[in-house]
Amino acid sequence: MMKNLTQAVAFSTFFAIIGLQPTAYSAPRIPSDLLDNSLVYCTNASGFSFNPQKADVGTNMNVVTEQIYDKLFEFDPRHNRLKPALATHFQISDDGLTITLTLRKNVQFHQTKWFTPSRAFNAEDVVFSLNRVMNRHEELSELDAAQRQENQDEWADRTHFPYFESIDLKSKIARVFAPSPYVVKIELTRPDASLPAYLSSQYAVILSKEYALQLNADDNLSQLDILPVGTGVYQLESYAQNDFARLKPNPHYWGEKAHIENMIVDFSTTGTGRMAKFLNNECDISAFPELSQLSVLNAEQGYLVENQGANLAFLAFNMQQPQMQDIALRRYIAQSIDRQRLAKVLFYGAAQVAQGVLPAALMADSRPIVPNEAAANLPKKTLNRPLVLWVIDEKRVYGLHPLKMAEFIRHELVRAGLKVNVRPVSRAFLVQQLEQGSADYDLILSGWLANNFDPDNFLTPILSCQAPRSVTNLANWCEPMFDQLLHSARLSENSAQRQMLYQQADDFLQKNLPVVPLVSVNRVLIVNNEIENVRISPFGQVNLSRIRVK
Repeated sequence: MMKNLTQAVAFSTFFAIIGLQPTAYSAPRIPSDLLDNSLVYCTNASGFSFNPQKADVGTNMNVVTEQIYDKLFEFDPRHNRLKPALATHFQISDDGLTITLTLRKNVQFHQTKWFTPSRAFNAEDVVFSLNRVMNRHEELSELDAAQRQENQDEWADRTHFPYFESIDLKSKIARVFAPSPYVVKIELTRPDASLPAYLSSQYAVILSKEYALQLNADDNLSQLDILPVGTGVYQLESYAQNDFARLKPNPHYWGEKAHIENMIVDFSTTGTGRMAKFLNNECDISAFPELSQLSVLNAEQGYLVENQGANLAFLAFNMQQPQMQDIALRRYIAQSIDRQRLAKVLFYGAAQVAQGVLPAALMADSRPIVPNEAAANLPKKTLNRPLVLWVIDEKRVYGLHPLKMAEFIRHELVRAGLKVNVRPVSRAFLVQQLEQGSADYDLILSGWLANNFDPDNFLTPILSCQAPRSVTNLANWCEPMFDQLLHSARLSENSAQRQMLYQQADDFLQKNLPVVPLVSVNRVLIVNNEIENVRISPFGQVNLSRIRVK
């Protein structure tokens, strides 16, 4: 990739910029005594949360919680399969309606300054964790049924689990129960071969029911999402908000132990600041680098770890706006955007033009959803007003500079004879407008991140009928035939047949064009030469416990 970075800023210009802002890139506030036997991992704080269950959908959960919590299954990107974690194996009944999980024994929850467990992990924790993300939490109260229902309604009003709502998990699962301490049964409303993959997602972590009960008794359940207790390889030692988190190894971890005694995750700088810190040996690993600055790096200072990204930046058409229902206009807009130039100008060779809605990491032979020929003539139907393009003004791996991308798209469409007004919005404002039914955009720039190789995990949240008027299906698109293809794929346990159905779904998107796929962005880390065994998956996962210092 380094050879392709012809448009990167010059070395002298980069340091001139840093020189103009001496205070912005001063030494970190991490106490010096923590830097012994330590590794400093520098990243951004966008979307940071100590509870992945409640994280914004389409964001990459921060590296902190990937180490603190375990899931029932981990996804093995090398072999495209699930592998055991807290569940040692699972079995699906002949009718496809019951999934039986066998759980790992002798797994201990973290002992922290705020919680001391009295028992090991068991089935109660799995039942509680799954019920919680479906807003079924009645087991936390000893109140009578009427009061319990009232409390549950209040809870549902103020608590959201965006990922699980986007896949409508509550309608998929009829009941979760534990017939014995290390067996959990999940009864489904209908067969769904994708469900085990959902349970391996970055959001599907397992919490301690005992910790929740203790907090609930003190009327302090919100602490569950602020002071984390998991079963992972690292546990939280301390946290300075918007500055750094210190992790230390879990001494009772059930799997391979961590090698680094003090794992420091630094949130305190921008992309340019992280590069400055890295070059000043204040970061051992730097995530989300400014791609334009990678030419600064030389072999003596560090190396790149890079992988194809299972993500997509896309432009969604709001199908509730009458003029966006014109397929000729949608196709004209799609063909007017030079996506090759976009990838080159904004991503410096670190992104691939998306052929379809499914990233190449999920479906390598996806057919082009936007024809390669130049845009045809502007549709005869005259637009009665300028198009309104909203852009969510927050950095994501698929959009490190969303406003620049929106302005690029506006420029392309103006060249094609269309009038476009760009409006930056926050995610909070977008959610509010969607809930009120007053989101009046024609186009919106957004994206999505996969967390496993199952295409359903990508297509259902952003384009299914169960998710319109939500922060995931921003196209407000609903086509029963498309949903039927996804439903048929979930029913099938034959991988070849599922692949065929997803290809048909891809063809359906090519014909109807509810979104314009733009680019899939590589996952990139900058690593100090003294650090080894660093890997990043297409989904952005980094296992800090495997990293070693030479």
